Amino acid sequence: MAKSSGKQPEINENPLIAELLAHGVENARVLQGFIGPSHDERYVTLYQDLRRLGDSVDISRDDILHTMKVPQSTLGAVVLWIKDDAQISVRRTETDAAPTSGPGSLQEVTQGRLRMKMRTKHAADCMSVCMDCLSWCSCSICTSQCKPQ
Repeated sequence: MAKSSGKQPEINENPLIAELLAHGVENARVLQGFIGPSHDERYVTLYQDLRRLGDSVDISRDDILHTMKVPQSTLGAVVLWIKDDAQISVRRTETDAAPTSGPGSLQEVTQGRLRMKMRTKHAADCMSVCMDCLSWCSCSICTSQCKPQ
């Protein structure tokens, strides 16, 4: 067995971990995104995806334990540590996946008390069974052989 020289290697604590623990974030939730305009100055509005700005999270400023800019983000992303029991408000937008015009689009039709969505007239001209569409479509869209019926 080799003798120890008596000198221990220097082991430094991670400064970020030390700072987070000083702010009491042991049981915190972590959210990352971009701070945007808020409707109420008591809250921070966080946008987690730049592609879906209709989706956001409102967090009370009192529930934020620590915040930090994401070092590698050139767009200004931040990380928020929030209280584990914080009440947050999540807004999500959903869009109708069906096109609103052109082949394959749906049109809302009301007959009596019945309200339904039906395919538009020009979509009914072709029924495709090709693997690319598997639905009503304009035959010019399909890449495989598609024959009007």
